[in-house]
Amino acid sequence: TRSIEMVKILSNGDNQQRLEDSTGRHIGWINGHMIGFRGFVMEDDARDAAVAARSALDAALERQYTGWPHYEVDASRVRTMHDGASEWFYDGTAPFARLLRPQRRAYDTSFGIELALPTYATEGAAITVAQSVAMAILA
Repeated sequence: TRSIEMVKILSNGDNQQRLEDSTGRHIGWINGHMIGFRGFVMEDDARDAAVAARSALDAALERQYTGWPHYEVDASRVRTMHDGASEWFYDGTAPFARLLRPQRRAYDTSFGIELALPTYATEGAAITVAQSVAMAILA
């Protein structure tokens, strides 16, 4: 389990940011309307983080956008599913986070998750949501 006290958001240009912990370790990214995190040793760790991340994402979006529909993930039913291009965590109702398997091209060889923001979310909202999610899953 990693513990973070602060999340640094560093611009990579054109609506892309790098997320680092207080030690400067790369923990995630914002790429347009996608927020992602790596560093999970096991798939189960990524699944648990995805459930917590979705809850934090909803809470942050509820503060940003009145009327945001809160979605409660049924953690007991979470499985993976393929849509032909990606692998997702799914609770029988909807896919809620993309599972990123370890790969050589990633900045590390850990599991990761990626969550989609609504298309109308601003860059500022994405940063706020990313900070909230990071604090929820890495605390």
